[in-house]
Amino acid sequence: MPLPATLKILTILLCAGVASAHTPGGSIDNPRYDLETSKGPDAAAGGWMINLGITGLRVRLEEDAPKSLTVGHVFPNSPADGTIAVGDVITGVDGRPFTVAHTFGYGMDAFGYEGPLMDFANALESCQATGASGTLALNFTRAGTAQQATLAIGTDYGAYAPTYPFKCAKTDRVLRELMAYIAERQLENGTWGNRQHLNAFAALALLASGEERYRPHTTRAARAFAERTADTIDYRGYDCWTHSLYGIYLAEYYLATREAWVLPELEEINRWMPKAQMANGGWGHRPADRPGGNGYGAINILAMQCKAAWALMKRCGIEIDEAGFKAAHEFTDRGTNQIGYVWYADGIGGEGYADMGRTGIAAIAHALTPEYPGYRAFAERSARCIGTHSDTFSDTHGSPILGMGWTALGAGADPASFRKLMDDNRWWFTLAQCREGTFYYQPNRDNNPQDFEAAPRLSASAATALILAMRDRRLAIMNLEALPQKEQQGP
Repeated sequence: MPLPATLKILTILLCAGVASAHTPGGSIDNPRYDLETSKGPDAAAGGWMINLGITGLRVRLEEDAPKSLTVGHVFPNSPADGTIAVGDVITGVDGRPFTVAHTFGYGMDAFGYEGPLMDFANALESCQATGASGTLALNFTRAGTAQQATLAIGTDYGAYAPTYPFKCAKTDRVLRELMAYIAERQLENGTWGNRQHLNAFAALALLASGEERYRPHTTRAARAFAERTADTIDYRGYDCWTHSLYGIYLAEYYLATREAWVLPELEEINRWMPKAQMANGGWGHRPADRPGGNGYGAINILAMQCKAAWALMKRCGIEIDEAGFKAAHEFTDRGTNQIGYVWYADGIGGEGYADMGRTGIAAIAHALTPEYPGYRAFAERSARCIGTHSDTFSDTHGSPILGMGWTALGAGADPASFRKLMDDNRWWFTLAQCREGTFYYQPNRDNNPQDFEAAPRLSASAATALILAMRDRRLAIMNLEALPQKEQQGP
């Protein structure tokens, strides 16, 4: 997924772990609350602010008021409409004042979500649980005067079960609504727009549902992705994103349907792979000094998406370039530290951790082929890294939506780590949900606006649907822990 040129240097710095960190109690790094989108109901919100779940409220975190939430928008006909107004400052929930400053900075000393956001999310979910009142009491100030109000939230959705997304009635309802929403927004050409990661995640989510009603949608997506891939390199575009993401989907589609027409399309991508692989074993935006070059070399997120696509092709019975497959491992292994954290590029990084999208897709790519010596151990170590450091879940640079999906599915290589990730981030699923049943792309600590500007509801809804669809484990990338635990000698 291409990045604007002005963000490339920032990307390298952030992902190498050398960006300056905010301290706990600070506001979002580089706040962009005034940034607007033209897409959907969020166009009327007046800026890129934080959604407070199905209340209808959007808020800002203010650096000079770290124990409160400042209301920036109220959606019409929502529980908060007519009760809370723009400019109100929420100071507590459920009769309890916020006592902990928000944690929302970038860096190991600042990662975390403790404070008003988590307190609000916990109260919002609790009020919807079975037997609860369905009402949410707020403390707020208006023009400096302390007030109280009660919002009628209802209990229709309920609360997430301790085992969610497994054996969870709320997950079941959320998925029904999200799958229908995603299917309705598929374009006639079979895509959901020009964002490769959004297209892939939307299609994977529908495929993971296993529902016959979505078979026409998943087939149209497969045909569309096949049309957009070839065995030639496009030096002018970002074909590394197209081929890796669409290769993953087409392979999963074949494994689910066994439709013979898919195999020649996968073979085409299979021929592209070694052509596009760089000398160091990775894939990426080709160096700017090459004719038609559009980027800055090989990066681990793309290397591992390509490796995952190749691993899935092997499952489809396709013979891949074994030397290139192993070289991809060696490339990423050089950028992986002792705790299993995958840094940005070849050898860039150090000890510690940051956002986990690369680590997640690396766990997936390696867990899919446990027969190679050391690959299963690599996958489990990276999955445990995600579970141990689950406080960067929604923070991947370039696309937090992409990072969240790979983080969650990659954590699945170690069931305990997946459980820890989901437990620690219930707040995100509660706050990102909108009253219409869709999900919203929240501002994060990296604050790259691409997914917000392009599709704030569709992007977050596709990623959420894919993550929660782990409930049924219908895709190969969702069954990592079910693979053989004992490694065999590789070919």
